[in-house]
Amino acid sequence: MEKIKLPNQRFAGIKLGGGIRDIVDLANRIEAGGKKVYHLEIGRPDFDSPAVAKEAAARAMNEGKVHYADMRGEPILREALSRKLKRENAMDVPPADILVTVGAQAALMTALMTTLDEGDEVIVPTPCFGAYVSQCRILGLEIVPVRCSIENDFILRASDIAPLITPRTRALVVNTPNNPTGAAIPRDELEKIAKLAVDNDLLVISDECYERFLYAGAYTSIASLPGMADRTATVGAASKTYSMTGWRIGYLAMPSWMTAYANRAHLAMNTCVATFPQYGYATALDEAEADVQAMIREYRERRDLVAEHLKGMKGLDFVVPEGAFYIFPSIGKTGMSATEFCSYMLNEAGVALVPGEAFEAPGFVRIAYCKPKAYLAEAMESMKRALEKI
Repeated sequence: MEKIKLPNQRFAGIKLGGGIRDIVDLANRIEAGGKKVYHLEIGRPDFDSPAVAKEAAARAMNEGKVHYADMRGEPILREALSRKLKRENAMDVPPADILVTVGAQAALMTALMTTLDEGDEVIVPTPCFGAYVSQCRILGLEIVPVRCSIENDFILRASDIAPLITPRTRALVVNTPNNPTGAAIPRDELEKIAKLAVDNDLLVISDECYERFLYAGAYTSIASLPGMADRTATVGAASKTYSMTGWRIGYLAMPSWMTAYANRAHLAMNTCVATFPQYGYATALDEAEADVQAMIREYRERRDLVAEHLKGMKGLDFVVPEGAFYIFPSIGKTGMSATEFCSYMLNEAGVALVPGEAFEAPGFVRIAYCKPKAYLAEAMESMKRALEKI
């Protein structure tokens, strides 16, 4: 009998190992064996979810909201998201054009499935969140990487995008603040990127999951800029802003021409999001600002602490990030590959990091500073001691 083959050969271009989850599993196994491990590999906030959100979700459950939700998302949540987008992002998106999804990744996949055809080119800034690459390849899209360099603080620039546009280019991914670099695109540069999208009739998929973790200046959503409302699919989530990663709620805010198709695509994948957590997210959007501000203050202090420690480490070059909760140093001067460096740090220092290959950026590693300051200080000192042995 012939071996069963994969039904879709697009998976041949997707890395099935070495991703963040594999590194988490390895670190956990080492820790279970009795070795102290500092977990700086996963971008999982260590704060509790807001009390008002948990109370609202529990109340909804006790009131019997335990059956299928509205396939588009519960009206109370879509209305709260519409208010949030107007209040915080200068975007006028009616509830009817907001789709509640099973986390941000489902929103990203839905946007790609809805708007692009096999063979279309998508410009993806790198370093990038690895899901962009996997999703594009699964859908048969052609990825056109645009390198954001450490010399330019990892900032995506219109001048780097322009030469890559061809007649087959249909979309551009924007992620600011960025995972894994923490880079934030300044408003004037975002305006140039928006003009480029308008002039070349490009769709923009804007991943704004880290929008609140911007440590200087005001955040700008690209959909709020002239000519962009009708060509931007905006992705957000409860996960980072409200430390609600396990609730699995994201959203897609889109132009009305996309809505019916996106709703159908998400329905085919996920049916709907769990009902009672949506009431918790809706409450957080309106009542948990104090929780968010407390996290922003703490993350800024953690960033400064980690950056100060990194300054004294041999062989590392880095940019102090303006947002998110990651630092992305270059390790080229150590003479190791990123994979070798991460292996050395895990075994010698007990520090779990993610190699840049997971983000399409060899030669770098990602440090997630989603831990208390004392914990981070210990991890940084352990890294420093290990580097001094090289």
